[in-house]
Amino acid sequence: MGSERWKLYFKFSSIDKNRINGLCKLCNQNYKDKNGTSSNFLKHLKRKHLVEYKQVFIEEDEGLPEEGMFEGDDQPITELSTNKFKQNRINKTIAKYLIIKCNLPLSMVENNAFREFIKECNIKWNPISAKTLKQNSIAAFTEKVNKTIYEELKAVDHLTLTVDGWCDRRCRSFLGITCHYIDSKMVPQSCLLDFVRLKSPHTGENIHETTERILDRFNMKEKVYKIVTDNASSMIKAYKFGLSVDDEIIDDDNEAQLMANAHTTFNAFDQEVDTSSFHFINIPQDDGDLIDGDNPSNIRLSCFAHTLQLCIRDGLKNASYVPKVLAKCQALAKFSNKSSRIADLLEQLNKNINKMNLTRWNSEYMLIKSIYSIGKNDLELITSLMDNGIKFSNNDFIILEELIDILEPFYEISIKCQAGTAVTASLVVPSIVHLTAHLRDIKQNVSFCAKLIQQLQESIKTRFSGIFNRLNLGELIDNAPYADSLYLMAAVLDPSFKFYWIRDLQLSVPMETRLKQSIIQLIIDEMNNDSTTTTTELHEINFSSTTSSSFTTTPKAKRRKLFNYDDSRTNGSNESTKLDPRVELDAYLNDPVHTKFSDYWFHSQLKMLKKLIARLFSVQASSAPIERVFSHAGLILSSRRTNMNEQLFRDLVLLRVNQNLL
Repeated sequence: MGSERWKLYFKFSSIDKNRINGLCKLCNQNYKDKNGTSSNFLKHLKRKHLVEYKQVFIEEDEGLPEEGMFEGDDQPITELSTNKFKQNRINKTIAKYLIIKCNLPLSMVENNAFREFIKECNIKWNPISAKTLKQNSIAAFTEKVNKTIYEELKAVDHLTLTVDGWCDRRCRSFLGITCHYIDSKMVPQSCLLDFVRLKSPHTGENIHETTERILDRFNMKEKVYKIVTDNASSMIKAYKFGLSVDDEIIDDDNEAQLMANAHTTFNAFDQEVDTSSFHFINIPQDDGDLIDGDNPSNIRLSCFAHTLQLCIRDGLKNASYVPKVLAKCQALAKFSNKSSRIADLLEQLNKNINKMNLTRWNSEYMLIKSIYSIGKNDLELITSLMDNGIKFSNNDFIILEELIDILEPFYEISIKCQAGTAVTASLVVPSIVHLTAHLRDIKQNVSFCAKLIQQLQESIKTRFSGIFNRLNLGELIDNAPYADSLYLMAAVLDPSFKFYWIRDLQLSVPMETRLKQSIIQLIIDEMNNDSTTTTTELHEINFSSTTSSSFTTTPKAKRRKLFNYDDSRTNGSNESTKLDPRVELDAYLNDPVHTKFSDYWFHSQLKMLKKLIARLFSVQASSAPIERVFSHAGLILSSRRTNMNEQLFRDLVLLRVNQNLL
C-alpha cells in the first residue's frame, strides 16, 4: 500500500492491525480494506473516477496489450491486476532494454536459463514466446516511434535527408533515409525515417520513387531542403532535379565529358610501380563517381567526407615513392593478421597494426600511423618473422613520417564532419581553407612527398572548385562541385567561425573586404527571401511616412512624463531593427560572445537570422548518419541471424537507431 500512485488519490490511515482506511481525495468518501490489499480502492476508482483509473493503470502500459489486464468486479482484482501489471512491465523492459538497446536475440526469452533468471526476480512471471514478444512489444514500439517522428516533424519547417544503400549478408539491398533538423531550442536533431528493401533495378528512378513514398507517408516532401548522398551515379541521377525527376530526360554525355576533362591532370601514373593490386578506398570506378557537379538550384549535395577521401585517393595513387611504401605496409598488415608469432611479439611490445578496411575512411592513414609508431628496431624484429622479408629503409621511415604530417589534418576533419550531435555544415569551407593553407605551408618541409602535396592541391581545387570560385570572387560555373552558397553562409553564421577562417587565405585587404561583403550580401538575400517584409519595403514605408508628414500638420507632441517607459514609444524603432536583415547581421558579426552554437542561437533575439539558421544548419556535411545506421544493421543481422524475417529486421533497425524516442 506504499505505492506512490495510490497516494495520489487516497489518504490512508490504519484502523487496526489487519484493516486500513482510505479517504478518496477526489470525492471525500471513505473505503476500508484488508491491510496489504487494495481491491475496494481499485473498484472505487474504476466505477467513480474512470479517467484517473485509466491514467494510473492503463496509460502507463501504453504500447502493450491491455486485454485481460483487469478482470470483472467479482474477481480478486488486486492480485490479478498487480500480477498483470508486473508481467507487462517486465515484458516491456525485456523488449526495450535487452532486445532493442542491447541487441540480444528475441529467442532469448525462450531460453531456460533466462526464464529461470526472470523467475528469480519475479516468481509470478509467466514465460512468453519470441513470437508474442515480436507481435506485441516490438510492433507496439515501432508504431509508437513512427507516431512520435510524425508528430515532431509536423512542427519543423525545414529538414535535410541523408540517403544511401546497403546490402546485407544475404545480398538483399536496402535503402536508408535519415532526417535532420534544428529544433525549437536550436539543437540539432536526427532520426531514421525508414529502412526499406530496395529491389532491383537499383536505378536513380527506383531510388527516387522509394524516397518519395517514404516522404509522402510522413507528409513532409515540401519541407525537404537538401538531400546528402555519396557520389554514386545512381544517387546523382535520383535527385538531380529535386523530388520530381524523370531519368529519361537526363543527359549524361555532357556530365561525363566534364568529368573526363576535369581529371586529365590525374592520369600521370608512376610507371615504376604496379598499383593495380592496391585498393585505397571501396568506391565504384565509373564516370559518374569521378566528380559530381552541384548546381546551386539542385536539392542534392555531395558527402563532404566522401569527396575528401577521393582527394586523398587521387594523391596517393599518383605520388612518387608513396605507392611502394604503402605496398610494404599492406603486406605487413596482411601477414600480421595470419601469424601468431607476430601477434605474440606485438602483444609483448604493446603495439598493434591496423587492418586495411576497404570500406572505412582513413584506413591508409591509420595503417601508416600504427606501423610508424612501432619504431625501426622493433619493426625489423617483426619483419624478420615474415616468409618473404620486407625491409623498411631509413627513407621509408622519412616517407611514413611525412605522410602522417600531411594526412593528419584530413583525418581530423573527416572525424569532425561526421559528428552526430553537432552542426557540421559550417565545417566545409573552413576545412577546405585550412587544408589549402596546411599544404601550402608544409610543402617546404618535405623531402619525398612533394608530388603528393601537389596532387592533393590539384585534386582539392578540382573537386571543390565551386568553393574556390566563390572565394576568388570568380565567375560561377554551371554544375561546379560545391558551388552552393549555403557552405559559405553556414561558415559565417556559426559563432565558432564567423570570418576568422578568412585569415588563412592570406588575401590583400581590399580582396578580403570584397569577399566579406559578397558573403554578407548572400546572407542578406537569403534573409529577404525568408521574410515577408524586405529591407526595400521598409525603406519605402519610412520614406512615405516622412513625406506625408511634411504635407500635414501634426499636433504638438506631449512631453513625456518622468520615468514613464511606455512600450508604445519603443515598439516602432525596435520593429524596424528586427525586420532589417542588415541590422541583425551586423549585430551578430559584432557580438564578441563566443559560445556553443545551440547556446548562442537559443538565447539570441535575432529572429530573422534564427529562421535562416534553422534552415541552413539542418544540412549535414556528410552522409555519415546513414552510414551509422548501416553499422547498426550489420550488428543486428549477425552471421547467426541471417534468417531473420525482413519486417522484423527493419523494425529492429528503426528502433535501435531511434532508441531515444522509446
